[in-house]
Amino acid sequence: MNKKVRQKELLTLIQNQQIGRQEDIVAYFETLGETVTQATISRDINELSLIKVPNSHGGFHYHLPKQDDRPRLQRLKRALQQSFLSQRAQRGQIMIKVQPGNGQLIANLFEQVQFPEVFGTLSDDGSVLVLLKDGVLPAQMTNIIQKLLEK
Repeated sequence: MNKKVRQKELLTLIQNQQIGRQEDIVAYFETLGETVTQATISRDINELSLIKVPNSHGGFHYHLPKQDDRPRLQRLKRALQQSFLSQRAQRGQIMIKVQPGNGQLIANLFEQVQFPEVFGTLSDDGSVLVLLKDGVLPAQMTNIIQKLLEK
């Protein structure tokens, strides 16, 4: 199975099932008689700009952002990777420290991406306060931020 076919099959899989682990994707391809590695699936996930979103069971599953969100999500990912210093969380809030001059850009990109977990953002020159919607655990959003930081 070539890369294009594999990625199309992966998209079909995540649209039809809530898949949260790369190992489950590898196992799915094995049921099709295809041998793929976790590293290959990881690259495919990155190239397809898949994100993890919360599911109703308290876990996460892979999801394809709306087509218009992909460029914004990529911009957010790049901006975070270039300027991120630290993050910490408490009761529905995440404080992200970034290089001076990047706070407002990052906050604006968070707003543009429209994560379903985010109520809003506040920022200054070097920090962004991400306010979460009621019922969203800070760990859910910090995991998403960590995924965005992965290269």
